[in-house]
Amino acid sequence: MPESTQKPFIISSESLAWRALERLVDGDEDLGQIQFEGWPNVALKVQGERYSATLPSGLMRQVSEIQSVVNRSYGRAAYKGDGRSIKHSERDELELVYEIREGSTEIKADATGLLNRLGDAIAKPSTQKVAGITLVVLALIITGGVLISNISSDRKEIETKRLELLERAIEKAPELKDATPEFQKVYRDIVSSASDADHITIGSKKISVGEIAEIAGGQRGTGQRVDIKGKYRVSSIRRFAKHCLIDVSLPGGESLRARVAFEKFPDEALAAVSVAIAKNTSITLSITAMRHKDGYSNGRVTAIGA
Repeated sequence: MPESTQKPFIISSESLAWRALERLVDGDEDLGQIQFEGWPNVALKVQGERYSATLPSGLMRQVSEIQSVVNRSYGRAAYKGDGRSIKHSERDELELVYEIREGSTEIKADATGLLNRLGDAIAKPSTQKVAGITLVVLALIITGGVLISNISSDRKEIETKRLELLERAIEKAPELKDATPEFQKVYRDIVSSASDADHITIGSKKISVGEIAEIAGGQRGTGQRVDIKGKYRVSSIRRFAKHCLIDVSLPGGESLRARVAFEKFPDEALAAVSVAIAKNTSITLSITAMRHKDGYSNGRVTAIGA
């Protein structure tokens, strides 16, 4: 039989993916072979003092789990198995290679190769429509944003409709039922591992401090971000090239170690801390930290003085 001359249906953005999924699921169309160009990407940006050009090991471990979930999803879709079913010749094409942007914890990996590889593996005329749904849904959930938006209590109407469309799509491609919660868990774990961040962006979704706290609060063993302000005594100070660490005595006998970044404060504010230590007097501080059952961690001073 002669090869089909039908051109592939190209998806190059998230908005095109949603429109394609609506046509496949609600319009009951067959778009033919689907290919991805320039999208999707696994994109993560974490903003905060601890994430300036650094990638803490806890966050690194969680990011690496994305690859494991990708492999399991591919194994189920292509082989009705798991990650162990993947051929050695396929693994290089499935591997996510991250670009790390200098100046912030911002990483990005092109996922088009693995999805196009999956499309080749599952392309059959008899199941082409279901294969198309599978590819588009995987592309959307790999980006992560739609899953994270599910936790927001004030999400926009368009997000609600997209989540409902996603549910209808999964009914037509039931092998995706496991992939959805797996990707949701890995992205929630990523957010929880960076729960002291000021903002986290996953895909197209920017997650606020309040949403970060909501996600992290549901994860066992994760501390709670707190912002405290008051007049405190500073018991000790350790100086480094670009910052110092101070031990702050809190009411009730607790103590908190906080980082003071020199570049964020004028010389007079930094001098006021030294004077307070020398004279054993209190100083007004605003501090952000993670509170655990057994103490505080990752403290940083955000304001000095009234």
